[in-house]
Amino acid sequence: MWTEFSGSPRESFCLPMAEIANINITEKQLDLLLSGLRYVKSAEKLRVEDPTPEYVRSRTEKLEEITALEKTLNSSPRQESAAQV
Repeated sequence: MWTEFSGSPRESFCLPMAEIANINITEKQLDLLLSGLRYVKSAEKLRVEDPTPEYVRSRTEKLEEITALEKTLNSSPRQESAAQV
């Protein structure tokens, strides 16, 4: 799976998820992040548009990416404290 980072045209790029899956966050931060992902997933499911093939494909891809990210976060090792940046 690839994750896209968007910004200005010079800043947009894609990375394989395996290259960015190592994050150091606390259990509380993980819960907050997963809660946000559930919100985003619900919003995408409740979005109302004409069911064109393009919309259905796009929606399905987004929901699959969110689910994959949730699984990645749930399977990542937990840290006792967040990384100092």
